[in-house]
Amino acid sequence: MGKTIYGLDMFHYAELIQDDDKGLEYAKPERLPGAVNVKVDPKSEQSKFWADNGVYDSFNNMGDIDLEAELADLPIEVQNKIFGHKVENGISFASSDDKAIFLAFGFRAKTSTGGHRFYWFLKGLPELMANENKTTEGKADPETAKFKAGFMTLQNKKGKNRWKAQAEFDEGFDPDEWFKQVVYDGASFAKGKDTEDSTNSVDIGKGV
Repeated sequence: MGKTIYGLDMFHYAELIQDDDKGLEYAKPERLPGAVNVKVDPKSEQSKFWADNGVYDSFNNMGDIDLEAELADLPIEVQNKIFGHKVENGISFASSDDKAIFLAFGFRAKTSTGGHRFYWFLKGLPELMANENKTTEGKADPETAKFKAGFMTLQNKKGKNRWKAQAEFDEGFDPDEWFKQVVYDGASFAKGKDTEDSTNSVDIGKGV
């Protein structure tokens, strides 16, 4: 019997504190309520080597990894942390001097067999958010927050060249086990589950 993926919830983010030759460290993940949809689009570039009057070999090179997430809202205090905005007397100021943090982004989707598929995207730099608002026309039409980030591979040897972790668990699995840390290798996951990687686009629609 085939399996389908649907639904979306449990957006999380975690600051990537260090990723260099000396170490790999994340802050504790924080929940972002109000998941609406998310799309992750990894691009690959194919190079061809020609010989004997034809394509003799081909090579895939990793390109951009674009993440777009839609939420009910991205609270101002979270924006301050992610984008490096300064706060004075309770007012948040965006400046050209702000420095966004590198972060990991995680979520889960349902499977038709009763379990969930869990994801962590390991190193991304967020883009500044657009403001979209419109007048009320007879009924409330909520405006959502749209978050974008460009992801890349890790540099430290603990997660060298990795950009995504994903795993699937049955219905009884406690999701807090996945989201209590960023899973960048099997040893970093308390359950000891190995994760899989792929370059397939992840496009998950309306949350449930």
